[in-house]
Amino acid sequence: MSKALRLIIAAGMIAALGLVGGCSTVKGWVGNLGFGGGGDGAVEAFDTPAQVLATEAEQAYQEGNYEEAAETFQQLKDRFPYSKFALLADLRLGDAYFKDERYDEAILAYEDFIRLHPKNEGVPYAMYQIGMVYHEQMLTPDRDPTFARKAMEAFQKLMREYPKNEWSVKAVPRFQESAARAAAHDLAVGKFYYNTGKYPAAIYRFKRVMTQYPDVGLYDEAMSALQRAQADYDEQLAEEAEEYAGLSEEEKKALEDEKRQKEDSSKPFADEGRREDSNF
Repeated sequence: MSKALRLIIAAGMIAALGLVGGCSTVKGWVGNLGFGGGGDGAVEAFDTPAQVLATEAEQAYQEGNYEEAAETFQQLKDRFPYSKFALLADLRLGDAYFKDERYDEAILAYEDFIRLHPKNEGVPYAMYQIGMVYHEQMLTPDRDPTFARKAMEAFQKLMREYPKNEWSVKAVPRFQESAARAAAHDLAVGKFYYNTGKYPAAIYRFKRVMTQYPDVGLYDEAMSALQRAQADYDEQLAEEAEEYAGLSEEEKKALEDEKRQKEDSSKPFADEGRREDSNF
């Protein structure tokens, strides 16, 4: 590979990280990393082992060899932890894992970058990518709602901590899409509970759509569903109260004893049931 091509790949790596805003900034980063401004010494800097590894890793990434790219970026981090290229490898490793669909490892890599370099200008990008990892998984066929909620939380955190950053601007539509999916799931679960006569659970879900996701276009539908569920629940309670009032004292006592026994027997499973419902 020619030295000129190495320079192009390395500069492309820097730009791809989202750490730059324009050509002048790219040049600044290139200079800061030892690529220099065109002198012989700057060209020779590409022959250092750390920079050669960085170039090889980025070339593998650009060619779609994400597993090889991840291995090379990790090798760069391990062999040259104090190199200027190690910082880029910290972040680019997450990208390689993400592209290779190694989602858990990608999140860990981005979180490590944020932890190790909390003041670095690449932090908003890493936060955005964490949201994108969850966002990508929420699009899978099983559509686990956990991913939609986690994506929403990640984008929301980015927008809150860096409101004027370019990555926060890019996060807005992703946040809205994630919130819409989470709300749609809650609405569907609420309807399921309603149709099976579990009115308190349905009411909880409909209220959550209205309070946590008021701006995703489902507020009116959730309100109508809530009103129906509340009306049916009130009717159910009234019927039960009327039926209870017609019982003899002995029948009332027997009913209370039966109710108490059911509550005692269900206590060991209460926490597990609540955990399952929270993921439903």
